[in-house]
Amino acid sequence: MRRLALAWAALALAASATVLAAGPYPNTANFGVPFSKDEDWYEQCMRVERLQPAPAPAQARAAPDCDAIGLYDRKRSQASTSQAEWDQVRACALAKKDNAVLMMLYANGYGVARDMDRAMHHACIVDYISKGEMESRIAHLAAGPKQDEYIDACDDIQSGYMGGVCSARRETQAGRIRDARLERAARGLPAVGRATFARLRQAAEHYATEAGGAETDMQGTAAAEFAIEHEAKLHEQAMQAILDAIDGKLPPASAEDFAQSDHQLNQAYGKVMAIPSTQETHPDRIGDSTIEHADVRKAQRLWLAYRDAFIAFRASMPSGPSADAIKTLLTAQRTAQLRKLESYR
Repeated sequence: MRRLALAWAALALAASATVLAAGPYPNTANFGVPFSKDEDWYEQCMRVERLQPAPAPAQARAAPDCDAIGLYDRKRSQASTSQAEWDQVRACALAKKDNAVLMMLYANGYGVARDMDRAMHHACIVDYISKGEMESRIAHLAAGPKQDEYIDACDDIQSGYMGGVCSARRETQAGRIRDARLERAARGLPAVGRATFARLRQAAEHYATEAGGAETDMQGTAAAEFAIEHEAKLHEQAMQAILDAIDGKLPPASAEDFAQSDHQLNQAYGKVMAIPSTQETHPDRIGDSTIEHADVRKAQRLWLAYRDAFIAFRASMPSGPSADAIKTLLTAQRTAQLRKLESYR
């Protein structure tokens, strides 16, 4: 999956999990507020300071470029995961000093005996953590898991920065599921439709990736989270429209319906493009946002390419919804997105 709006969050994810060997214990580097050593979370962290993870088995070697959190999420999503596979995850986490993954392994007993104290030790040195997150997570671990409770590093987040990191994890998992569903649908298509289907998927990917990041206001610590969620929504919309078209589930529409929806789209687009910048140093921006008119123009062109690729795919199939039905649905979805941008007027 090559999703441009996830690039920033992927870097953040790598940074958030890695702790330099010389880092403080507990890691308070990103608190930004004072704290007392008499606080419960601090005393709990000091209680488990000397606990260290057991080394991974010698045969479980970590690849130099291994991604511990990505590997962890993939193995956890499998129907079953062997001891050897969990050993591989732990070896990668140890090699990368990924304390978030080590915390989850011990907290959930994946490939190791469940050990809340060791989980807490690693929770105390996860990087890019706010004071509120530290307090909540340590209290969560100290209370112990409820029956059948799964504990995740994203359970206790309170910052916009970590919100982006966790949104990236969720979208990566959701993206795998979408890809699997679309690949399964492709296998059921006649040979003549597979090439146009591949081009449709590529066009949908390009549009969602561009619009997801470019048409999101990137001000504030939660901006990355919003961009990822927007992009995910566009990917999900495209997948559902494609599957519904294949299954004959798209709502019918006439040429008149499409003409009306196209008129509404043109109106919305015109209004957005007419919004002046309120920022003297950024004359192409829309209102007080970071979104530029050029971004919207590019996204619009990619949306048109996506729409046309959808029509070409339908034309290659022996049956299915009308072109007007497809265009009406996609146009309504695009209009709804443009109308959200009108709020920056």
